[in-house]
Amino acid sequence: MIAPSATLRRGSPVGWFLLLVAGQWAVLSLIKSGPEVTYPHLQFSRFAEWPHAAATVVLLVQLAAVLWGMRGAWERVVAWVRQTIPMPLLVVGGGVLAGLSAVASRDPRLYAGELVLATALQLLALLTVVLLARALDDAAVRRASAWVGRVFGDAGTPQPGRFLDPFALACATAVLVACSFLALVVYEGVPHVPDEIVYLLHARYLAEGFLQLPAPPVAGAFDVDLVYFDATRRFSPVPPGWPAILAVGVRAGVPWLANPLLSALCILLVHKLVRHYESPRTARLLTLLLAVSPWFLFLGMSLMTHTATLACALAAALGIATARERSAALPALAAGVCVGIVSLIRPLEGLAVALVLGVWSLTARHRWFRLLPSAALTAATVATAALTLPYNAALTGSARRFPIMMYVDKYYAPGANDMGFGPNRGMGWSGLDPFPGHGLRDVVVNSMLNGAALNLEMLGWATGSLVLAVALLCSRRVRRVDWAMVAIVALVAGLHAFYWFSGGPDFAARYWYLVIIPLLALVARAPAALFGEGTPSAARAHVAVLALSASAMLSWMPWRSVDKYHGYRRMSADMRTFRSSHALGRSLVLIRGRRHPDYHEAALENPLDLTDATRTIFAWDRSAAVRRATVAAYPDRPVYIVDGPTITGHGFRVAAGPLPPGSLAPEMPSSFDFPQVVDHGPPAEAPRRTP
Repeated sequence: MIAPSATLRRGSPVGWFLLLVAGQWAVLSLIKSGPEVTYPHLQFSRFAEWPHAAATVVLLVQLAAVLWGMRGAWERVVAWVRQTIPMPLLVVGGGVLAGLSAVASRDPRLYAGELVLATALQLLALLTVVLLARALDDAAVRRASAWVGRVFGDAGTPQPGRFLDPFALACATAVLVACSFLALVVYEGVPHVPDEIVYLLHARYLAEGFLQLPAPPVAGAFDVDLVYFDATRRFSPVPPGWPAILAVGVRAGVPWLANPLLSALCILLVHKLVRHYESPRTARLLTLLLAVSPWFLFLGMSLMTHTATLACALAAALGIATARERSAALPALAAGVCVGIVSLIRPLEGLAVALVLGVWSLTARHRWFRLLPSAALTAATVATAALTLPYNAALTGSARRFPIMMYVDKYYAPGANDMGFGPNRGMGWSGLDPFPGHGLRDVVVNSMLNGAALNLEMLGWATGSLVLAVALLCSRRVRRVDWAMVAIVALVAGLHAFYWFSGGPDFAARYWYLVIIPLLALVARAPAALFGEGTPSAARAHVAVLALSASAMLSWMPWRSVDKYHGYRRMSADMRTFRSSHALGRSLVLIRGRRHPDYHEAALENPLDLTDATRTIFAWDRSAAVRRATVAAYPDRPVYIVDGPTITGHGFRVAAGPLPPGSLAPEMPSSFDFPQVVDHGPPAEAPRRTP
């Protein structure tokens, strides 16, 4: 990325790119992650263990090549850094990137060692990219510059573009295809995280026109995480916004397609929005970076809420941008509806979006009344968000009491899920919540966990995803709009500091998901800002950015797909396969194993009406007492006892059956009698109280 001279140019761009990809694969092979609920960590022991030791050889080759390539170039690189970034800010920025190079560990010494190693590996990748950019000769730079102009557009002034811009439309189509492929092949079309399971259940009964379902005959036999039971009913306590959207996919028979479609919509919205305040070139680069973001794509394959909140937030922001441009109130009114929907999906994110757009809307004017756009935004936001009040009242008896709070108060402890600080916050998830209660140290650790996850997974770059954003902020070339992006990031992170949980390793820093757009905006602007718009160095910087993203697509994406998300949390389509190969009829199937994944997989196959006389009923064989009560509740059904994956080690297997109706099979132990499934909560979480 530094302007080269012919005498200092070494190697070929293709060779350095192949070395970058090989080096990233080598680093990934040294990381332990897997489908359990854990953060990725470098394993020092793997450097000398076969077959991982082969990665050490690759990294040593990469190091030798980089040292050879950088001979005679160090002075120019150092000169550019000193010219661009003041020394105090260079120290601060370097410290930030080093601190976010690895995820925090409980052992401080192990964490310190991993930080040093991860920082060195990211620096090695950065130098490899620098050498890739320097290897471009003058003719290649001219071709690259012409190609960037042709594909990404000019570097002119901001101006509203077409919603269906050909470039954005191509990216949106690619995202739709990629997310659909991941949803069907990697995720197998089934939910994996307990939250996703209850979202799908919630969507199923909303699609049928119900706010809640009748209580099952035996609550303990149908215990799904995040479902509230009382004597007469059961319901999902999560906010209704996302399940209501997902219900459309349920009605169409393709719930897995909801987030891929919303992801494609996000691409179109972000391009249209960014054109209002950035050049066409930066807007298209940001759009492309979002389209190839592993964080974005993996959430796009899931049934999680975050893609929907992002789409609504982008639509709301576009409404305010349009209101400012046209001095109109109607776009602000539509923006308020979108902000209200965000609050119905994730209330805390709704507050963040409302604060950001509320301030921005003050710059919009109207010929009738100057603050009419702001008033329209506020009124529509409040009216839409207020839809939760009758919903709350129907489920909890009080418009001011949210179902999720009633659920946590009953099954965990009163106030455990409240915002703010105190010793009673948290649900006892010892593997994910480092300290009891919620205080300053929790804020620090949660921020470290989310920051490192963000740096690793937002773009999947071997250099760390934030390197260009941090470099821009530490340079002398920061604009007011860049600080606005920083303020949005700080607001989202700051609001979540008042919540006891970081979000865990499910889909990286998912609670901070709204920061993806402001951070990518900084990354997209960095090449032109740091190297000069239209210069040969800027062309090299664009090539480097594309090379880093291409390397991530060739390494990080397939590695994360196979290593983590395929079979994540031990969930799979095994029950769907089992059911298709067994003629179960109207039997009662008792599932032995954990609630998650064993019973959760089976529960997805249940009808909404658990007294349906024509359908197979799947119950959790959690204990001898629950078995007796369940068999008694279905006295006319043949009985199967089926072992789940945590018992068999692979798929579902019939342990007994079909047994005559009313059979208890007393000689066969229940789930409680298997040592490996005594903890009936999801992995790394404490079990809730039995309903």
